[in-house]
Amino acid sequence: MRRQVAALGALAVVALATSAAADPDPKRSVAVLEYRAGSRALPRLEDRIAKVLAARTSLDVVDALEARKRHGGLDAAVVACGGETACVAKLGTRIGVQEILLVGVSEMGDVILTLQRIDVKARQVQGRLAEAVELDAEPSDADLARYLERVMPKSDFIRYGVIHIDANLDGADVEVGGQHRGITPVPALRLRAPASYDIRVSKLGFVPFRARVAVPPEGEVRVQAELSRREAESRWYQRWWVPVIAGVVVAGAAAGTYFAVTEEPSSVPVGGTLELW
Repeated sequence: MRRQVAALGALAVVALATSAAADPDPKRSVAVLEYRAGSRALPRLEDRIAKVLAARTSLDVVDALEARKRHGGLDAAVVACGGETACVAKLGTRIGVQEILLVGVSEMGDVILTLQRIDVKARQVQGRLAEAVELDAEPSDADLARYLERVMPKSDFIRYGVIHIDANLDGADVEVGGQHRGITPVPALRLRAPASYDIRVSKLGFVPFRARVAVPPEGEVRVQAELSRREAESRWYQRWWVPVIAGVVVAGAAAGTYFAVTEEPSSVPVGGTLELW
């Protein structure tokens, strides 16, 4: 059973306050590296964490394979740093990233999994986490995502997409997701993603355009709204139901009776119910 470590020396189980910028660049570059203290548990954990981070954020994630291409002898250099912040930050400079997410694996009865978010330029730890995992257990991707959400800024996990709405008419009202978004022409709309949105474009005298679109993270969707003019309202005596009723009235009149329309048809003249007799 997993449990949170109460204290682990320098790697206390707390998420440190983020840097002065409350919402850092959501597309900044982050390299995921791994440091092991003589443990073979949780093999290739850095690769799994890199994939989860890339799938759930808009960060430019550099996995261990790419990092090794950029920095020869990287594994030995990580071991030589021994987890020391300034040393690891220098590796980040060589790799060409803004942050390092250092994944640590060690054993103290249970397996101790640690995460450190290191700002390369400032050479400071911006977030830190340690978790105890039983020897025969392995964190799922959902578990790893929860760990990452505790050590990375919350804003990293808010993703967006863009909707472009082009209409064949100017001056039409635009609603997206039930909210008024302006009058055509409207600028591109940046919205939370992944998500689906109902779109309505309307203008007096025209048939409204409706659509539902799925917006992928970091994706763009273009909607071409074509509004057509409503057909002119025909006169009430040209409605299909008028000759039918008239025929009934005429036939009834021969027998000395009359009929009244007491149920309002689908379309009637202004004034409501129409009576014929």
